[in-house]
Amino acid sequence: MCARKTFYIFAKSADAQQFCAVRQDQPIPRMIDGVQWRYVNCIDTSRDKLCGFDLDEANEAMRHRGIYFYRRVFTFSRPGDLLRAA
Repeated sequence: MCARKTFYIFAKSADAQQFCAVRQDQPIPRMIDGVQWRYVNCIDTSRDKLCGFDLDEANEAMRHRGIYFYRRVFTFSRPGDLLRAA
């Protein structure tokens, strides 16, 4: 049961905002080659919260495609707010 909560996270090499996730109890698709997609981390969804990652959508995608694609999207509390480098 624990494996259903744990996902391997991969980032697209050409797009720093695009990610995919594969549940730990599923095989890694061939497209995850270590070049175009690189391993980033392993998360436990019962305690880790990732920007842009939706657990319900991830579970649905795993049932249908065996992989979940998502984008990291930043939202701001007020229109016009900007991120500033420290």
